[in-house]
Amino acid sequence: MLSGRASAEPGRYRTARTPYMGEIMDRLSPGDPTQRIVFMKAAQVGATEAGNNWIGFAIHQAPGPMLAVQPTVELAKRNSRQRIDPLIDESPELRERVKPARSRDAGNTMLSKEFAGGILVMTGANSAVGLRSTPARYIFLDEVDAYPASADEEGDSRLDSKDNFGQYG
Repeated sequence: MLSGRASAEPGRYRTARTPYMGEIMDRLSPGDPTQRIVFMKAAQVGATEAGNNWIGFAIHQAPGPMLAVQPTVELAKRNSRQRIDPLIDESPELRERVKPARSRDAGNTMLSKEFAGGILVMTGANSAVGLRSTPARYIFLDEVDAYPASADEEGDSRLDSKDNFGQYG
């Protein structure tokens, strides 16, 4: 679901608008044997939105622990506020699965969203703490070319591609 707060064309996600995303989205389905999707692309062609759509799909259809990594923790917070929260709020299926945000409940914070069968942890490639010891069935690495050379001086967090959608397995 594309939010009116985050998209020029709100409503259901449609690959007809971005036909080049069709095969990528198909490969992200649970029935596909692909284990890793690497998408090298230009800026502003829909990869982040496709990744967020995949996150919503996994929460709804194939829950499991997920890790979504932006270049920095600050960008992870912004993506959570501007895109993930509206995705959840505006989708009845996701809204019923993701725990509501409460000040005393750590189940739904800016950087983590709990749901039956899993959790979405969002962090920055610049945070060794955020990357450390986070088991994940699904991994979405966004804007990898902007990752720092080292996460808190603890090692390389970059891959050799623009965006990576971790897959099932």
